[in-house]
Amino acid sequence: MPWYTIVPPYGDNPLNGHAWVPIDDENCFAWTFSYHPSRPLNEKELGIMQEGGGLHVDLIPGTYRPAVNKSNDYMMDREAQKAGRSSSGVKGIAMQDASLQESMGEVCDRVRENLVSTDNAIIMARNVLYKSALGLEDGKRPPGLDEDTQAVRSASFVLPRDMAFSEAPDEPMKVKKGIAHTSI
Repeated sequence: MPWYTIVPPYGDNPLNGHAWVPIDDENCFAWTFSYHPSRPLNEKELGIMQEGGGLHVDLIPGTYRPAVNKSNDYMMDREAQKAGRSSSGVKGIAMQDASLQESMGEVCDRVRENLVSTDNAIIMARNVLYKSALGLEDGKRPPGLDEDTQAVRSASFVLPRDMAFSEAPDEPMKVKKGIAHTSI
């Protein structure tokens, strides 16, 4: 099954994303990566990664654990919130996301969850996972293992106002080795 998330690109900037690797039923590694499909990363781009910028984070030396984490309340800066410099008080997109994800606890009780139409991607992903698990019991091969299903990438493009996304051409999201990604 797909276990990557890739942020849609902009301009000639690198693609950024996460690989979610399960450890056990309650933990996973989230590896952050940046790459460009048609050129090496430049010194500035590498520097941003090494300094914990963008989606990347500073790590506790000698570990893969972020320096900003649950045990230090994500270094929440209430003064920055009060002064209007930060709405969340947590520095960095990655750790803002992590603080919300981890605050739910190790296993969420979804009995009283009320998904709505804007949660359609979550609903569809859960259905694919559920049907795939049932299929495994019947010896069926799960989706996402064939090379063609892996040749998809995030893209950013503008559609005419009168075109529904479901009618958009899928060409911009297909991987073409050595060709830059589609980006606005």
